[in-house]
Amino acid sequence: MPSTARFVAIAHTRSNYTYSVFHQSLLHENNSEDYALKHLYSLENTKVLLDKWGWTSEQIKVGIDNATIDVYEKVVWLHIPAYIIKKGDRLKICGISRFISKADYVQVLIDRAWSKADPYKLQLGNSWDEFVVMGNTGDFYEVNLTQHEVTCTCHAYSGLRLAFEQDVIATKHLISNPITQGQLPDKHIFAIWKYLGVETLQQYEYQFQERRDRFLEDTTSWEWEPQERNEEIAI
Repeated sequence: MPSTARFVAIAHTRSNYTYSVFHQSLLHENNSEDYALKHLYSLENTKVLLDKWGWTSEQIKVGIDNATIDVYEKVVWLHIPAYIIKKGDRLKICGISRFISKADYVQVLIDRAWSKADPYKLQLGNSWDEFVVMGNTGDFYEVNLTQHEVTCTCHAYSGLRLAFEQDVIATKHLISNPITQGQLPDKHIFAIWKYLGVETLQQYEYQFQERRDRFLEDTTSWEWEPQERNEEIAI
């Protein structure tokens, strides 16, 4: 298995654990390329699942530092031991060992992105289908509207795109999800959705068509009005 000493998620760097063949295929010599592990099967997304299952904040805080996440082709296996050794003492903690559907992780990703989406941070760009948003580091990113999706130039969007490219099953869940239907769930994309007043990709596609038609109608009206006036004068 490639060395992953620099990888940020402890749950994916256990030297004493044999990961699945699929999981090992997600690990790269260059840790910056471990997109699926970082964006889909992260500790932060796992915390949300534990919270949904009734774990307290203290149980999550202790347990997540001892978690092992193993990604298979179709499911994810999560293990947190019931006992840990701390300062030489054997301590009992809240443990778990179960398989999780990748659909659950995709849904968590969607929910988290939606909760962080803020339409008030958007600024209209140079065209009706372009917006600008400032990131946490002060950089500005372009959010572009197309007929069947919204794209963004931010790092999170490009990371998500690569993450789903690494995991076909996760992509299938993203496509079959009634909310996204294949749209990458980034907070800037969902900020656009909130700005347009939509909650699903199907609703977005309708609003995009309406927005484009209004723009074309206004543009056509402005372009032809002078010619129509000249014809009236000539008569």
